Amino acid sequence: MNLTYSKDGQSATSRLPLLFSRVLAGLLLICATGDSQSRANDRPINFGRDVYRVLQQACIECHGPARQEGELRLDTLHHLESSGTVVPSKPDDSELLRRISLPKGHDEIMPAIGEPLTKSQVDGIRRWIVEGAIWPKDFEAGMHWAYMQPKRPVAPQLNDSNWPRNDIDRFVLARLKEAGLNPAREAAPETLVRRLYLDLIGLPPTPDVVSAFVADPSDAAYEKLVSDLLARPQFGERWARPWLDLARYADSHGFQRDNLRDIWAYRDWVIKALNADMPFDRFTIEQIAGDLLPNATEDQKIATGFHRCTPTNVEAGSLPEETRVEQVIDRVNTTGAVWLGSTLECAQCHDHKYDPFSQKDYYRLLAFYNSTEAEADRADPKKPSSIEFRGPDMALSDPVREAEIAKLNQQKQNLEDKLQTRRKQMAESLADWSTEFAASLKDAPQTHLMEVVDFQSQGTTDRYDILPDGSVLIVGDDPPPTDEYVVTILTDVSEISAIQLEALTHKSLPGTGPGRGDSQRTNFVLNRFKASVVAGEDQAEQPLEFSTATADFSQKGWDVTGALSDKPKTGWAIAPQFKKLHRAQFILAQPLSLPSPTTLRITLTHDFGSARSIGRLRLSAMTGNVNMKSVSAELATAATKPSTEWTKVDRKTLFDYRVKFDTESQELNSQIAAVDKQLEEHKPDTTLVMIELDKPRSSYVFDRGDYRNKGESIERGTPGFLHTLNANRPNRLDLARWLVDPANPLVARVTVNRWWSELFGRGIVATPEDFGIKGEYPTHPDLLDWLAVELVENGWSMKHLLHTIVTSATYRQSSKVTSELLAVDDQNKLLARGARFRMDAEMIRDYMLSAGGLLDLQQFGPPIRPFQPNGIWSKVGGTAYDYKVSPGTERYRRGIYVVLKRGAPYPSFINFDATARLACTVQRSRTNTPLQALTLLNDPVYVEAATALAKRTLLERSAASTAEQLTYAFRLCTARRPTESELSVLTDLLETQKSIKREALSADKPPSAADETQPPAGVTAADFKAWTDVTTTLLNLHETITRN
Repeated sequence: MNLTYSKDGQSATSRLPLLFSRVLAGLLLICATGDSQSRANDRPINFGRDVYRVLQQACIECHGPARQEGELRLDTLHHLESSGTVVPSKPDDSELLRRISLPKGHDEIMPAIGEPLTKSQVDGIRRWIVEGAIWPKDFEAGMHWAYMQPKRPVAPQLNDSNWPRNDIDRFVLARLKEAGLNPAREAAPETLVRRLYLDLIGLPPTPDVVSAFVADPSDAAYEKLVSDLLARPQFGERWARPWLDLARYADSHGFQRDNLRDIWAYRDWVIKALNADMPFDRFTIEQIAGDLLPNATEDQKIATGFHRCTPTNVEAGSLPEETRVEQVIDRVNTTGAVWLGSTLECAQCHDHKYDPFSQKDYYRLLAFYNSTEAEADRADPKKPSSIEFRGPDMALSDPVREAEIAKLNQQKQNLEDKLQTRRKQMAESLADWSTEFAASLKDAPQTHLMEVVDFQSQGTTDRYDILPDGSVLIVGDDPPPTDEYVVTILTDVSEISAIQLEALTHKSLPGTGPGRGDSQRTNFVLNRFKASVVAGEDQAEQPLEFSTATADFSQKGWDVTGALSDKPKTGWAIAPQFKKLHRAQFILAQPLSLPSPTTLRITLTHDFGSARSIGRLRLSAMTGNVNMKSVSAELATAATKPSTEWTKVDRKTLFDYRVKFDTESQELNSQIAAVDKQLEEHKPDTTLVMIELDKPRSSYVFDRGDYRNKGESIERGTPGFLHTLNANRPNRLDLARWLVDPANPLVARVTVNRWWSELFGRGIVATPEDFGIKGEYPTHPDLLDWLAVELVENGWSMKHLLHTIVTSATYRQSSKVTSELLAVDDQNKLLARGARFRMDAEMIRDYMLSAGGLLDLQQFGPPIRPFQPNGIWSKVGGTAYDYKVSPGTERYRRGIYVVLKRGAPYPSFINFDATARLACTVQRSRTNTPLQALTLLNDPVYVEAATALAKRTLLERSAASTAEQLTYAFRLCTARRPTESELSVLTDLLETQKSIKREALSADKPPSAADETQPPAGVTAADFKAWTDVTTTLLNLHETITRN
């Protein structure tokens, strides 16, 4: 050991060798651990925790009611004593203790399979035997603690402490005293106000709010702050997030197709219900069976979206019945996890191995959900690939929209009345009109089929067929990407006004055509249409000049007139009107007089690519006035007859033609179409809801869980070991009421445990998804029961319970960790200090946007789309969607509103442990990965937040010193003031970055994409970049993203 003394001999500093210091630290830790073990041995035996749970987890599977290996049962005291396995007060005579104390590998050790019991578990059973092996009456039937109805325990009376603020603290303090620990001091006011803001509304407090509370941290001020936060509309948004994880809420179906769905109204319902402090029993009933309530309201039907959040498989070839059954199974499993804290899915194929749920219990519960409408089915029963999503859905009411729709419907009715009057007028004057029309027919356009004498395709060697109707069918299975047809035709028409091209369908073409390239999009693109007269022995060609072109239909952006242009990327196309005949007329600049017969050569160019060429075509010459509408032979014959000789067919032919081309009728129809378009734009929003079938489906036990192997018929019912369901012919509504019956031993415990976990980072039961035998035993069982009863007896009020928890001294403790606490309770199970944990993904985003002053607090409505890397949606899933970033400040709304596409969730959230919500998520994991740091540094939303924070700081503290500005930015991120050393580091960073940025700008380095934001007035671009580097650092602090 080297010792160094000061010169004056008054003080000394020991320089201990590294090895010695490590040994000393180890000895201190051993002492602390040993002292902890000693205190643990002094704790009173808790039968449920120290004995019964150990027997259940390690022994009952082989020595319980189902199996008795060696004819031994260990689930009741009677069987233990009668077999001599346990002798009360005589540990040395108890065979159970001997067997579990044997060394690992011994032939007689128990349990025979798996790991031996720990020393503390063995000591607990030893002490139980020494104290008389008392088996409490509540456990006489072998009942697990979670399946016994909670009763409000009396809070421990601790007369030697002023620390408790309510009964929560008395339970916690009593447990701490058992362990020889003391609670931590109260957290600093800055920490408390930030903690409350994050826990209750999920947003940071402003510096002004923090300053006000620091100035007056009294109990009254604290109470007022809690009440204010509980009343804010942001409360529901913060607490909806964990509930939507449970509900597996998403904006798409999932699976490979992953189509988008409309169910955001359910998300809004959850937020509103939480803000209104809807009693949890009613909150439950409306979500499970709101549609079955008497005179169910729209909101109560919307609430049933809880079980419509289930993923839906609409992939081609999927089996509708399999999809339906999988959804029903998911609803059973989710119900079990959310309200019973149980792993019901383990009983789908067989009786639960650990908990008392039988396979019949599982299918009795499944029967409640087995009679809702199917959500996916085949559009065509004969085509397995024709799977479609069918809902059911419900239109959402909107008084403003409904008033506008009524107004538009009245406008439409007025127009239709005028149209009907006009039709009546035309019918009455049809004879006079027919006489005038007949006189005009002498110049009517007519078509004359032209004979194809040769056909050449430059892009393919495929053959062609000339069909009896004079059309040309190109034959072949592998069309080239581009093609040009040269068609030589013969005509005996003496004067031609236009050439008509018909693109026809045929069964041999992909999807029946008329295009050749794609069986789904049977489009074509005719890029150029040219014609010439072939004359003389040398076959010289005289090009024809066209003035314009018309067609029965042209695709948007691909008008038929483009086929007469030499410009690239023009031409005639017909999407989306596939699989039907289309006609185009190419009108000559001047009528063409020809000798008879004459040869014409038509060139059709298709250079778009993707084999977008016409598969079957027909060419005709047109004569007469082509600007007149074409007239059929039937129409011309009827027009030349006297009206007294008209047949019913004649009259209808003439009337239909007149109506079709009547200017006044066309105008009215155009106005009606415009109104229809407006009505379509006012189409009501919809949401998915549950609807019960009039006749329930029959339900069965599935052999080994396979829906194809139906076993015993089963009726609706609940697990027999729990409280009774009082209903003759129960339905989902009865199930919902059974769940929240105060006699239910699980639902209140499970619920308060989840809320506690949100506030302390860990539940009183550390396995919130499993309150069964394999789940963790409560760290504070009496406190859990007290909270459960408190919830029920106070009207199932969530806000009352949260108020009770956050006003406790336990909640208000500092989260500072000491070496002693780490040695004794590194996971803070005993609650000797405040909780500290990283925020959830959505809260991190909200927090940073709020710090930068960007957060948009607009509530409700369809999901938003913030920036994400390009191409994710277009490349993932069977259905391609364009991802368009939401406009303006809408993309800065809270994370609860960000679109969740199951096949491609928002990447930033996934990096921070959010899930795709493919199934019910009771508790998210919390990881710490390099990818998270990279996300905070590079994700555009966080880059924007850092830039905005820099601008906000410089604008709102423009007259302040640099130190005051840095302090302000630091407070916006952490709610506290920086220490002198922290402020010094930030100042050095700012000055260093200013030097670097000024030098970089002077070298005329090109700006990056992130440099586009303009600095505030009076701040140079270089200095603003330096400030952005500082705010980026602040937003990336561990403290910034940590709730402490």
